[in-house]
Amino acid sequence: MEGGAGAAAAFLKADLVDRLLLYRAPILVGSGLAAVADLGLETLDAAHGRWDRDRACQLGSDTLTIYHRRR
Repeated sequence: MEGGAGAAAAFLKADLVDRLLLYRAPILVGSGLAAVADLGLETLDAAHGRWDRDRACQLGSDTLTIYHRRR
């Protein structure tokens, strides 16, 4: 089994993720790799209301944002 974007999407689709930690840097390098594969959400309404932001902090020039799953 693949352990990248496909696995991340599978866990998210199966509702097995309680917390997301998103690290972002203020740079773009090439086309990059997808962090998460297609989740099958067809509308913006289907995507909203799943996650609440806990906190965000600066790590040098990068940003860490933590979300928890809304119950």
